Amino acid sequence: MYEAPEQFTLPEEVKEFHKDCDSLGIVNDSENWYITPEWNLRFKEHFEKLLKLAESGEPWSQYNLGNIYLGGYLYSSLEEYEKNYENDVIIGSKWLEKAAQQGFVAAVDTLVVVGIGSESDRLREISKEIEKEYPEYIEKWEKDENIPVIMPSFFEAVYKRAYGNES
Repeated sequence: MYEAPEQFTLPEEVKEFHKDCDSLGIVNDSENWYITPEWNLRFKEHFEKLLKLAESGEPWSQYNLGNIYLGGYLYSSLEEYEKNYENDVIIGSKWLEKAAQQGFVAAVDTLVVVGIGSESDRLREISKEIEKEYPEYIEKWEKDENIPVIMPSFFEAVYKRAYGNES
């Protein structure tokens, strides 16, 4: 999870969601579907709380709702997730867009990497421009020169260009 950007207050509801995400990672069975029915109920409770905040414009909640949809947290089986994936990735991308437009750079990152729709496509095009103009924003991973490490300044530059806040 990203650290809270200074300009955005991290709501308690989001802190609780992050705590459960961290706990889920500890108990995760990577050989099977990772959201058990018990965890599914817990994440549905988080979803309801975050939805209220997101609808009021709170960017941390919007960002995390996007991740809930994209990550399959609403389903307790892989079959359910796959059945709903196409619709959920659209909804998740829309929530990420709302957060990104407010300057929530982590949402820009997620949209570029896994988002769908015209806004994600536009951000990917901008990211290609930024990559050419600022190669120093992408470093090579020490252990493998073929794996890029994208610096936070990269997605900040994408945000600034995309939303007219370029200095």
